[in-house]
Amino acid sequence: MSNKVSCEIIKDMLPLYYDDVCSDESKRMVEEHLVGCPNCKNELDRLKADFILPKEEIETIRSDSNVIKNISSFWNQSKIKSFMKGMIISALLFSVINLGYFGLFNWQIISVSTDEVEIKNVSQLADSKIVYYAETNDGYSLNRLNYDMDKEGSFYITPLRPIIKREAQLHNGFENRYYSIDIKYQEKARGKVIKRIYYGTPKDKILIWEKGMDLPKASEEIENMFHE
Repeated sequence: MSNKVSCEIIKDMLPLYYDDVCSDESKRMVEEHLVGCPNCKNELDRLKADFILPKEEIETIRSDSNVIKNISSFWNQSKIKSFMKGMIISALLFSVINLGYFGLFNWQIISVSTDEVEIKNVSQLADSKIVYYAETNDGYSLNRLNYDMDKEGSFYITPLRPIIKREAQLHNGFENRYYSIDIKYQEKARGKVIKRIYYGTPKDKILIWEKGMDLPKASEEIENMFHE
C-alpha cells in the first residue's frame, strides 16, 4: 500500500503521525512508506529534532538543579565552600544559557505574519486534492508547518520559525514551493468535516479554500509535479 502513496501525501501526514493523532491505518501507511523512503524519513527526523533535544536539555538542567540543592544543605560560610558553590552555580547558569541559545535558533515557535506571505495558483488536481503555491517574501527560511483544526471546521496551515531567523537558502526549505492538501484524508484522520482552509493563524490568516468554491483545474505541469 505504501508504494502507491506519494511523498507529498506522506509529508502532509507526518505532523499528524508525529503528534499521534492519526488512525492506526494511517500510521501503518506512514511507517511502511518510511522504510523505503529516506527523504521522508529525514523529514520526520527534522520534526523530531525540533522538540526532542530541548526536552533532553531541560531534564539535564533539572538534574543539575537537584544536585545543587542537595549539596547546598552541607555548605557553611567558609571561603573554600563558597567558592565551590559559585563554581557550580556558574555551571548551571552556563547550561541555562546554552539551552536558551539553542532555543532561540531552533525552536520553531514563532508564526510567520501573512504580510510576508503570498498564496498563488490555488487549483485542484485530478484526484480532487487542492494545490497552492506559498511564497514568503522576507528572505528568511521556513522549515516547519503546523496543521490544526478548530470546532467550526476551519483547517489552519501555520508556518513556524525560531525566534532568531536564518536567511533562506535556495531549494532548501518550505518558503517558496507548491503544496497539496488531501481534504478527504484530513477529514478521515480528524473525524471532522473541513469547511475552509487557511494559511496562517486564527488571528492572522489567508483563505486558501472554502466549501463550495469553484477552483480551476491544475495545469499539466502541476499535475506532473505531484504524480511523478
